[in-house]
Amino acid sequence: MKSVTVVAFLSAPIGTEAALFERLCELVPATRAEPGCLAFTAHRHAQIANRFVVYEKFQNRDAFDAHLEYAHTRSFVAWVQANDVALNFELWDELA
Repeated sequence: MKSVTVVAFLSAPIGTEAALFERLCELVPATRAEPGCLAFTAHRHAQIANRFVVYEKFQNRDAFDAHLEYAHTRSFVAWVQANDVALNFELWDELA
């Protein structure tokens, strides 16, 4: 199986960007410790403080699906939903 890359875009309501930053800082090391996680990095937009992007790479689709079930991921998603953070993600298949 080929690896799966995920690019997630997040836009926090004004005033919640610091809290989102903190939550991402907690999510990164927990996700990196997951079996099958090849990369997981969070980035803040250089000019727009409430916009973030997360680059994720997993060994395969099964590893990504497992990631969605971990408590730290579910907690993060619940926080995002409760705080009206816009979250859009795209799955990408590695070609070469």
